[in-house]
Amino acid sequence: MRIRTAFGIALCMTVASISVPALAADLVLYDALDFAGPVAKAFQAKTGLTVDVVEPGSTGETLGKIAAEGNNPQFDIVWLDGSAVMERMAADHVLQPIPADTYAEVAFTDLGKSLIPASHAFLPTGTSTTAIEVNTRKVPADKMPKSWSDLQAFAGAVAAKDPNLSGPAYQWLAGFFQTNGTADGKALLAKVLTTKSLSGLSSGGKVNAAVLTGNAKVGINQDSAIFAKIASGEPVVAVYPSEGSIALPQGLGISARTQHMDAARKFAAFVTSPEGQAAMQNGDDTDFFFIPIIAGVKAKPGRETQIAFVRLDDATASAHESEWKQWYKNTFVP
Repeated sequence: MRIRTAFGIALCMTVASISVPALAADLVLYDALDFAGPVAKAFQAKTGLTVDVVEPGSTGETLGKIAAEGNNPQFDIVWLDGSAVMERMAADHVLQPIPADTYAEVAFTDLGKSLIPASHAFLPTGTSTTAIEVNTRKVPADKMPKSWSDLQAFAGAVAAKDPNLSGPAYQWLAGFFQTNGTADGKALLAKVLTTKSLSGLSSGGKVNAAVLTGNAKVGINQDSAIFAKIASGEPVVAVYPSEGSIALPQGLGISARTQHMDAARKFAAFVTSPEGQAAMQNGDDTDFFFIPIIAGVKAKPGRETQIAFVRLDDATASAHESEWKQWYKNTFVP
């Protein structure tokens, strides 16, 4: 998932005189995903409905914009990585439940069905996870880590993202505590993330850079970011920890205050259709390398899909979001 400068795209609009009011789009989409713009463009071509795509930056910056809008939200739908943050927004009544018939219309795989939240907080459209990114030119084959605890051997040379800015990083941190226990997990990270200049990075791209050209030998990174680099010929591999990998759904949520429910439902149906899924793969950046969860849709070539997934306890992760993010910031961010 890349960091981008804030902008809006009114896909149907041409530049008009400032004296003429702009026509409102049929939908306003907030997102932090590489493929949202191409998907919105394909949706407009298919349906004629217009989408204003607003990309504040990272997942953390998108959540910050939504929080700042408070009781006057300006979006109809939001599309982000991470089930925990979507669960929290649903609990806070920022999002409304996805209608049951919307799920029923989607041809989910078994993995996809497993990602549907009991709360109906979001519609899963794909998934990825967090893996250990290893530079094969810095780490010999017989020294490869096999578990999170093995990262102690690389202390001081481990790159990681700040969960306050990265949705995937918070999903990983919450899952890490779920797998290891909160106290033991904190103790283990204190032994691993001993260089703050490497442990408070803002994006997967910066983790890639640290592992490829910087002082890090390994990184804790979204695996789709790793596969994007592998596809471009870089000397990295994705290692999945023996403890299992926390699933990282790409979730589509609907604002509790949207006035465009019919258009939102049509967008959800398009995203989970073969055409929508094709648009989600029509690119080379991180998020295009997701794992499909729709029957008949294949992943991009070279993308690992046989992963031992662990489902995150979203309610626990959501309840501790502020506390655990602040702890990480205080401990590992410069």
